[in-house]
Amino acid sequence: MNKLIKISKDNALLFRRPLMVGLILGLSFPAAPLTLQAAQKTIIEISEEGNITLVVKKKSLRSVLSDIEKNSKYVFGYNSNLPYLDHAVSVSLNNATIQQTMDAVLKGLPLTYELSGRQVLLVEKNSKNQVEKVISGRVVDENNEPLIGVNVQSGSNGTITDVDGKFTLKAKGTVTFSYIGYKKQHLNIDNCKEVKMSPMQETLDEVVVTALGMKRSEKALGYSTQKVSGDLFEKVKGTNVATSLTGRISGLTVFNTTEFNEAPTLSLRGETPLLVLDGVPTNLNLSDINQDDIETIDVLKGATASALYGSRGGSGVIMITTKKGAEKKGFTVTVNSSNMINAGTLALPKVQSSYSSGYGGKYNVDDEVWGDKLDIGRTAMQYDPKTYQLVERPLVSAGKDNFKNFTEFSMISNTSISVTQQGENGSFRSSLSYLYNKGQYPNAKAQQFKYNVGGEMRLGKKVKVEGTMGFTKMVAPQTAGTGYDDQGYIYNLLVWTGPEYDIRDYRDYWATPEEKQNWMRDSWYDNPYLMAYEKINRRDNSKYNGMLNLTYEIKPWLKAIVRGGFDNIINSTKRHAPIGINATRDWGNTNKGYYNEKTEETFTANGDFILTAQGKIKKFTVDGLLGGSIYYYRNKYMDASTKNGITVPGFYSLKASVASPTIDSYLANKQVNSLYGKVTIGYDNAVYLDITGRNDWSSTLPDGSNSYFYPSVGASVLLSELFELPSWMNFWKLRASWTVSKSDLSIYETANSYKVENDVWDGLNTASYPVSMYGNVKPITNRTYEIGTSMHFLNNRLKADFTYYNKLTYNNTIKTTISSMSGFESVLVNTDEEYVRRGFEVVLEGTPIQTKDFTWKAVANWALSHRYYSKLDPKYSADKPWIYEGSRADHYTAKDFQRSSDGSVITVNGYPQLSKYYSKVGNMDPNWTWGLTNTLKYKDFTLSFSIDGRVGGLSLNKTNRYLWQTGAHPDTDNEWRYDEVVNGNKSYVADGVTVVSGSAKYDAYGNITSDDRVFEKNTTPVSYEQYIKNYWRKGSQFITDETFIKLREVSITYDIPKSFSKKCRLSSSSVSLIGQNLLLWTKDYKFADPDRATDDLNSPSVRYVGVNLKLEF
Repeated sequence: MNKLIKISKDNALLFRRPLMVGLILGLSFPAAPLTLQAAQKTIIEISEEGNITLVVKKKSLRSVLSDIEKNSKYVFGYNSNLPYLDHAVSVSLNNATIQQTMDAVLKGLPLTYELSGRQVLLVEKNSKNQVEKVISGRVVDENNEPLIGVNVQSGSNGTITDVDGKFTLKAKGTVTFSYIGYKKQHLNIDNCKEVKMSPMQETLDEVVVTALGMKRSEKALGYSTQKVSGDLFEKVKGTNVATSLTGRISGLTVFNTTEFNEAPTLSLRGETPLLVLDGVPTNLNLSDINQDDIETIDVLKGATASALYGSRGGSGVIMITTKKGAEKKGFTVTVNSSNMINAGTLALPKVQSSYSSGYGGKYNVDDEVWGDKLDIGRTAMQYDPKTYQLVERPLVSAGKDNFKNFTEFSMISNTSISVTQQGENGSFRSSLSYLYNKGQYPNAKAQQFKYNVGGEMRLGKKVKVEGTMGFTKMVAPQTAGTGYDDQGYIYNLLVWTGPEYDIRDYRDYWATPEEKQNWMRDSWYDNPYLMAYEKINRRDNSKYNGMLNLTYEIKPWLKAIVRGGFDNIINSTKRHAPIGINATRDWGNTNKGYYNEKTEETFTANGDFILTAQGKIKKFTVDGLLGGSIYYYRNKYMDASTKNGITVPGFYSLKASVASPTIDSYLANKQVNSLYGKVTIGYDNAVYLDITGRNDWSSTLPDGSNSYFYPSVGASVLLSELFELPSWMNFWKLRASWTVSKSDLSIYETANSYKVENDVWDGLNTASYPVSMYGNVKPITNRTYEIGTSMHFLNNRLKADFTYYNKLTYNNTIKTTISSMSGFESVLVNTDEEYVRRGFEVVLEGTPIQTKDFTWKAVANWALSHRYYSKLDPKYSADKPWIYEGSRADHYTAKDFQRSSDGSVITVNGYPQLSKYYSKVGNMDPNWTWGLTNTLKYKDFTLSFSIDGRVGGLSLNKTNRYLWQTGAHPDTDNEWRYDEVVNGNKSYVADGVTVVSGSAKYDAYGNITSDDRVFEKNTTPVSYEQYIKNYWRKGSQFITDETFIKLREVSITYDIPKSFSKKCRLSSSSVSLIGQNLLLWTKDYKFADPDRATDDLNSPSVRYVGVNLKLEF
């Protein structure tokens, strides 16, 4: 069947497939109106065989060629200065070949053509350009960066550009340059020295940074990647760029913490990805990288994408490329400052202010908040912080705003200055940033300095050198005061103490300096001001990193790369607590004073030697590399603490230890040697096959089994290059990949070493041999495959990418008990238990509206990832009802209350009874995650905002639970509690049933095997206090769904007109209103932000708003 396409004078199209067009428009974002007009002058009909029916009257040659190109498989190339392009053409053809069509269209003109496959080259007759000669040139993008893999074609001769964007080709007449995402160019052979490609409207970044820092064309990749420009992180600059990444990468989950100076954690497809900085794996984290130094972040998902990194890259890789130059030549100075202040909280624990500390309805300062009624005229003996004595005073809610009064003004100031020199043969860039983070608690402040220098230089025509050096210094004098175990401020001020005192009266926290605190309690809890200024956890971290890369062009098609990189991290922590503290947990377990210092140093070095080659044979392209690497890792620390207190109050030193200090030291080394190779074969710019192999020799595996090999295969097919797609569909790619990756074991996991402890008994030291032995274990192995597709629609206004992956993990290891006759307690073995992780990812990008003055761009990310039991080991797998092949491996279990057949809670004497058996409550991982980013630009104003969230996933809402337990929960202020405390009546009757007669029998799993019980409604009144704190808090009801939605970031930017900037001697400038962590909605979670995916009495989630100013000189 032929397809009929009519073209009017302005080239608007009428489609014969309105249903399909409507479907695509309906699924896309709201698009700008499309105008469809009736056909008039031109008719083109293309048969299935490719023959052309053409009716045209008095239309320019240029337009006729354009119409044929748009509606057929043929591509026309000609010099833009070719004469007669505006000559009027009239022709009428029926079912003609391309040769017949061109002969008719060019009839009478001094022009000729050359047909090569689908390419039609037009030149003047007898042109001197018809003489074939060798030409060389360079192809760059709109930012003057070299483009890799550009197809360069002249007649039957063709090649592709190398990593520097260079090419050499035998050509005559016209040369055609084509690259996915960029407009095709047809140039005279004399105009090919420096070719700048112009991007098509709204195209993807076609070049991505892949394993080993190699830049590759996205079309050739058989696995999923996602790229984020560093520009997105330049406005809203918080304490860690990871927060700004939240929701921007499908499959990457960022767990953001609310605690001061604590970094977020990253999970890519359920595992921890490797961080690679400028092509070198590193132990740095994202908080160590200046946001303004980031050029791009490329996320390589899955083991196939990162196969060349070995086991370290088996969970995916986050590739960070830093800036090393500027977009324009010359000297540039850039200042970028972001300053935000506390504008309230999103998740703050609410407490009752009607009852005092104590229990049994009586005021005391022993524990809990189940005390007397406040503000009704009752009195009690209370501590006076001015006289340090007990005095009779009314019980009033003087401290109902204690937490608000204790917290302070907080802010984040993040400023960077960079200096760049961009020249003809190289560039240099140096940056310095300063981050000041003032937390919401007293004495919570941190300073971070980051210095980075980098550049690249060409030494002649064959050598290119690239290098970076970085230094980060972070000092925080106080980071303690958070969490349950550390008995932090939330624990102290809101959960376990009542509102009968005003915290502001305790700012003078010493009763006797350095010996006795000014506080009403003698156990468990400390004065919060003393905690802030005397119970110190000081952090002082220094980090160094560097990279040097040398590329030598042996031949135009062959290059050698030598690369080395290192990072050295020195973390120093000093903790001390004074004499007389009450909360001794994690503080030496003594109230006689405590001092600890720990210094940990981690050093890693990576070296690579790589040979790369590329070539083209007719329609085939070959791109390969062969290399070897050495990875070295060393970790050591010294940890020393005072024992039994300190001898001199206020003197914090190991020398002040009452007994011999406790000292612990550690040293671990690891080395992995590797050989690897990769070859990519492309066919006709449409089909690509990627084959990778790597072999590692790891020092952490037993001799004889420390070598392991893993292969990977990837393929991509560009259907849009093989078949003619509907006009509303611009691009379609299918991809698939498969890999096997292996993980070695931890250091010392298979090596026995003595453990030495000092001053164990009566000043004597001890040495002990390990109680665990190692067996001949195999490395943990992962088999991964993924399939995906990428499509562009509506002139690239809408793009969609879909990925499914499957990762099977086997040869897992466990420690199992063995007979004590062996001299050991356990042995490390492989098990037959296997897991499989399955996931699905979606990325949608669109430009719903684009006009001359207004543009709206949107990116949506969606992902799910779950881990299942694929195979069980009959000997080692747990015998539980919820564990079976095909079941989720992230189960959350707890003991529930005993229940009747209709689900009612069974009570005895009015109190609920807890089951003896564990049962599955749900799953810990979220059902799915999502993120949505929008950018709206109107003239010089830009509004950008990102929203993200998680759906499902369980964790213990510990803040909510403990507020109930202690009696501080606002819902405990009710009629039953009032009746019990004020009137002395125990009147609470719990919902539930009681057993009248009969009994039930259970199997080993807690399933009822027989049940003849008879129930009736519970009518027994009990103490409300006892019911809640001793029974109700123990159930599974506080295991809570983490579903939330958060407005993560907002920026409103005004680009100051260049005319005004120039008057201020600036090349450009902008000012922005910014905000981070602005709004939060939770489905079930209470009093804590579920963003962290765990609740340990979390600090309030803070909303920040402020201003960003960027100046470029």
